[in-house]
Amino acid sequence: MIAIARGRDFLNHLAPDRLRNGLLTLPPEKAWLVLAALGLFSGLSASPIYFFPALIIGLTGLIWLLDVSVDAEKPGRSGFWRAFLFAWAYLGIGVFWVAFAFWNRGGAYVFFGPLVAIGGGAFLAAFWGLAGALYTKLKLRGPVRVLAFAVVILAAEAAKGLPFTQFPWNLPAHVFPAGGAVSQSAAWFGAWGLSFIALLVFSSPAALAGQGSETQKRLPVLISLLVLAALYAGGTQRLGQADVRYQPDLTFRLVNVDVDQRDKWALGGEALVRTRYLELTASEGIDDVTHVIWPEGALPLFLIEDSASIAALTEILTQGQTLLAGTPRRERTASDEYRYYNSLVSMTFSEERPRVTGLYDKVLLVPFGEYVPLGNLISSFGVRPLQELVAGYSPGPEFTTLENADAPAFFPMICYEAVFSGIVPGGAGRPDWILNISNDAWFGPTAGPRQHLNITRYRAIENGLPIIRSASRGFSGVIDPYGRMPARIDRRYDGITDVALPLAAAPTTYQITSGLLFWALYILSIFVVSAIVIQRQFQK
Repeated sequence: MIAIARGRDFLNHLAPDRLRNGLLTLPPEKAWLVLAALGLFSGLSASPIYFFPALIIGLTGLIWLLDVSVDAEKPGRSGFWRAFLFAWAYLGIGVFWVAFAFWNRGGAYVFFGPLVAIGGGAFLAAFWGLAGALYTKLKLRGPVRVLAFAVVILAAEAAKGLPFTQFPWNLPAHVFPAGGAVSQSAAWFGAWGLSFIALLVFSSPAALAGQGSETQKRLPVLISLLVLAALYAGGTQRLGQADVRYQPDLTFRLVNVDVDQRDKWALGGEALVRTRYLELTASEGIDDVTHVIWPEGALPLFLIEDSASIAALTEILTQGQTLLAGTPRRERTASDEYRYYNSLVSMTFSEERPRVTGLYDKVLLVPFGEYVPLGNLISSFGVRPLQELVAGYSPGPEFTTLENADAPAFFPMICYEAVFSGIVPGGAGRPDWILNISNDAWFGPTAGPRQHLNITRYRAIENGLPIIRSASRGFSGVIDPYGRMPARIDRRYDGITDVALPLAAAPTTYQITSGLLFWALYILSIFVVSAIVIQRQFQK
């Protein structure tokens, strides 16, 4: 009896209202610590851990702590800093691997690792801060505040992906492993639609405490459980109906060279890496291969211009075999200067000199990795080293579907471009597959390569298209139109893997409608929140 009584007392202490009231009464300095702890804990929801309950606890706690800001003397300011601190910890722990790219370079670059990771995290968190400020100014106290919270936070996530920021990394949708049942809803709503649903579902427990009747407070949680069940059931059915077949008469050789970035760019590294790529390409079975794929920036040289590499490849590849390779490329301008591009080249070989049958220049560059946003402005303040530590690439003119590589038409995505939804064309211009080449070696043994893979797999689900992925010290292999990987190569594998190309699935709802279901749901939510806010203003 005593044990039962103690158990009941423990559960009472865990009651939503009691937990919320405990947070409301925290002194500011302890509230900051709790916010940071909740943010760090929420980071466990990202790949490779996928512990999504952490995000449920984190978002619920954030809303309850924002409830304090609603009644603050300056609600906007209070809401900004509380949301900012949570997001700084949450987003920062999710992308700490960015610092590793600079540590990997060694020398003077080591200093910039923590600077970019901490400063970049703070910059991204500022969008959440603005969302928190807007949320508190709405002064909502009942269950509807969960809907308002999801609306403003998704807007903050969208702002992260704008042309200036270009970092839609680790969206709320990505807590669901790509290829699983729930992730299949991206075929209908896209990753953004699933992210909005995830925010609604994960923050719904916050409605259990606060104003409203018991029925009103429990309804969001009940609806969320039903939504999750529906997504799981729909995804399970989609996977159960999946019938994956493969392109006949095509064999793709993925060449993986396990080399450290420092060794690759060290004195003599060019010859070492080139020799290894050529040796592996020429491995047993090359005569049965139709296409060879090298990852992004495979060789530390301009492959198209390098006669020694071309001559060696001509000895290996013949009879119409095609090389699809990532390479830096340069182009002389009218002012007799060079403009540099991060490119993918398609080269078809025969007994004569090979023909360049396709060329794509990366459009979406990595901020502070391949270019410095507002670089000229920054240099005017004397901060030149920051500009000098990046590659200094120029963006390509447009996205391109390549059709002349002796293979079905494909859409190239170079590394970071796979992070973005909605860039693959549909309709008559829909490609048959996606080729994603990447260099994840910069990020070492961190979560970065695993997160990148998970995000890339969402592009397959959204578009119903297979993906062949070649990533230096990342995860290479084949992704089917449902985000599953029938062939997966470990990031530290050194060797070759010959794979087949799956056929595309039927165009998805997301691709056909350009995400109309998501936009309809999101805009309707904005109208509902706006109507309630306006109604309460009139009631006053």
